[in-house]
Amino acid sequence: MPWFARFAVALLFIIGLNSSSSIAQDAATGRIDGRVTDTEQRPLAGATVTVPGVGRARGTTTNAEGRFTLRNVPVGVVRLQARYVGYVTETRTVRVRSDQAASLSIAMVVATIALDGVEITGSDEMARAALPGAMSTVGAAELGQLDPIGTQEALAYVPGVYGLSDDGMGQTRMSVGIRGLQPRRTQRVLVMEDGVPVQPAPYIFSPLYYNTPIERVKEVEVIKGSSTIRYGPQTMAGVINYVTSRPLRRTLGGTLQVKGGSNRYVSIFSEVGGFGTDAVRPQVQLLFKRGDGFRQNNDFRQFNGTAKLQTRLDPDRSLYLKTSINYERLNATYTGLTPYTFRTNPSFNPKDDDLYRVFRASLTGIYDRRFSDRVEGTTRLYANVFDRPWWREKDVFVRASDYEDETVDAEPVPPSTPGPLVRVGISDAAEGNPTNPYFGNLRTFYVTGIEQSLEIEHTLFGQSAGLEVGGRLHWERFSDDRKISDAVGVREGVFFRGDPSDPESLEIVGSSSTYETTALALYAQEELQLGRLLLRPGFRLEMFEQSRINRLAGAIHQDKTNIVPLPGLGFNLDLGQYRLGPLAGDSRFWLFGGIHRGYTPPSSATFQIIGFQPPTAADEADDGFDLRAEKSWNSELGVRGQTSMSDFEIAGFYLYVEDLVGGRTVFQQNLGVVQSYGLEARFTLDGGTFAGLLPKLDVSYTYLESEVVEGIVPGAIDGVPADISGNALPAAPNHVTSVQLAKEIPGLDLSLHADMRYNGRFYTDLENLERTSNRGERGPVPDYTIFNAGATYEASDALRLKLNVRNLTDEVYIGSRMHSNPRFREANLSTGILPGPRRQINLSIQYDF
Repeated sequence: MPWFARFAVALLFIIGLNSSSSIAQDAATGRIDGRVTDTEQRPLAGATVTVPGVGRARGTTTNAEGRFTLRNVPVGVVRLQARYVGYVTETRTVRVRSDQAASLSIAMVVATIALDGVEITGSDEMARAALPGAMSTVGAAELGQLDPIGTQEALAYVPGVYGLSDDGMGQTRMSVGIRGLQPRRTQRVLVMEDGVPVQPAPYIFSPLYYNTPIERVKEVEVIKGSSTIRYGPQTMAGVINYVTSRPLRRTLGGTLQVKGGSNRYVSIFSEVGGFGTDAVRPQVQLLFKRGDGFRQNNDFRQFNGTAKLQTRLDPDRSLYLKTSINYERLNATYTGLTPYTFRTNPSFNPKDDDLYRVFRASLTGIYDRRFSDRVEGTTRLYANVFDRPWWREKDVFVRASDYEDETVDAEPVPPSTPGPLVRVGISDAAEGNPTNPYFGNLRTFYVTGIEQSLEIEHTLFGQSAGLEVGGRLHWERFSDDRKISDAVGVREGVFFRGDPSDPESLEIVGSSSTYETTALALYAQEELQLGRLLLRPGFRLEMFEQSRINRLAGAIHQDKTNIVPLPGLGFNLDLGQYRLGPLAGDSRFWLFGGIHRGYTPPSSATFQIIGFQPPTAADEADDGFDLRAEKSWNSELGVRGQTSMSDFEIAGFYLYVEDLVGGRTVFQQNLGVVQSYGLEARFTLDGGTFAGLLPKLDVSYTYLESEVVEGIVPGAIDGVPADISGNALPAAPNHVTSVQLAKEIPGLDLSLHADMRYNGRFYTDLENLERTSNRGERGPVPDYTIFNAGATYEASDALRLKLNVRNLTDEVYIGSRMHSNPRFREANLSTGILPGPRRQINLSIQYDF
């Protein structure tokens, strides 16, 4: 029997076991009497009041006085929803006792605007608990406590998510993976801001070279199950959504946060709003950040300005506009360390002429309309331009003894040279006129799209149901130029050398290509409530055409059309409420799971980043353009629960991936079949329930196994084809753990927190090579543990002071060999060791006015 058939049988068996107990629990019921009014206490006649999750029989409407009665409601804590055309949907909880009437009053607010950012996991804890699939959020309170420099820090506490450390202190070039898939530049994860993709070009070029500043983020959401097919095109690993605030202020006010710390780190963030009218509410956010980084010649500067406008068109329609401009200048480099320099000087970086610059301008419009009490629609329009020139100096190896001896001119040496080596820029070695010493990767992206979705409440088979349907038309263009400069530090380059009037004398030294994609995505997800069982079948259809023009090869044009169906099915079974004793109180549990088809678009453009060499694919004449899409079957099964003192979520997962592209392998073809499976767990316990002095405990743990089912790669040592079947995937640690402790001291207006993060050992190549070299381009990354601590002092309702220390013990560890390939021994083709972030001490002051 196939694994998915066994999964389905087990699922039906579990549902069958729990259905009888659910019926038994429904035996005890009570009644809810209530009244629905507006904020002026005027009755709302005809408002709909329902108990989600227990079917159509638990719904009613209010009478002329706004009163309602719900009968045969299960005992325990029950969640109600009140809906009325033109008003914001209200959710309330009430305790129902057997054969007694519970009373409830609900005051509804006019739906002049959407009150919050775009959330994809639900707007409250109960909605998220009923989600079919694993999910995690890092909320505003936790972000305020952690006070991270970038979003990768916050994601380190989410189960199933793990990251690679790179040079960037600002974490613009974030690198995280989910459930065993390659974390390099987050290229197999869809990253969104308020439901809109932020990657430079999601279809052509998914590596994340722009990231939303953490100062603008109020919540981070991560989903990994079948719900990901609602989004796209990256649906293999999961979805990360940054939720930002919308203008809410009715009076003038805002926030000013100033942060400073070691490594000359400074961050100034300000937000002002409330200077509009009740119907038109603007908001302005400004950010400046700078720092020297954790290595030499690694400083950065960032400016970000965002303007928002929320306007009420009428009680049933609202429009939200957001525009943002981001500029960054970084001395970023791909120059890593050799084992010798990592031991003797882990902060070493000789590249003072490498320059990475980012400019991004974006515009987003979200139009919400309530057609009726049961039909709502959302239109999203987005566009952005992203420009990223990156100039880098060619690397060479020199003998360590020569480089450190001021009386000796260090000469470039072959990578096969024995003994301690140092990787340096070619200008640091004594060489007359080096060939092509400086080069620039100049990349510009243009993206625009429009998406329309409808949410329709209806009945199906006599049961309450909700249908979401929609479509998105998306266009993107990627111009990729590589220029060569004859002088280090001179950021002017050429594509070719020779006399243009004499074609035979021309030598092409650079490259220039334009990639373009036009895509249409259609999706539908049904949500059907069958008693305590919620089913969510869904379907996504991706249709897109990719084209490429190689401007330096006779303007050769290539194109390819893809049509990909992506089905999915998720479920959530409410296991009911239980009394687990005086400490745990009323507890509630849910069983969830699902299966879906995952997908990553094929893109030869991505290979320009995955490897240093141009793509070759199976047929060299096709130049990598005939790559097959990566596809997967993703399944999971888990349970989550809530008590008065704790909550938890445990999920097992299994990914079966077909045609995985072998990242940073010289042949750059579809690799074959791989699988990853494991367990994710998240647990929160309020220690104060047992004793007032005990802290709150948060634990996140991921166990991961990954395996190449079938695959052959050229051997790194001798080039002979090597069978890598049974090997682990690169950058997929078996164990990742975080433990957080937090305690508020009310009498002192002080809160303290500390945490520990452990990353297990992982391989950095598909051959799972154990032995490193004197160059540092191969070998595993050892496990490491990082300790952090901090404190927050509430001086007043408006003034808050924070102290945070990251990497408390100043641990020196290998963050990754992210850009290395063991087959490439030359200094310019593999980066070697990239050290992880060192100790960082920050003090911040936040004032709300």
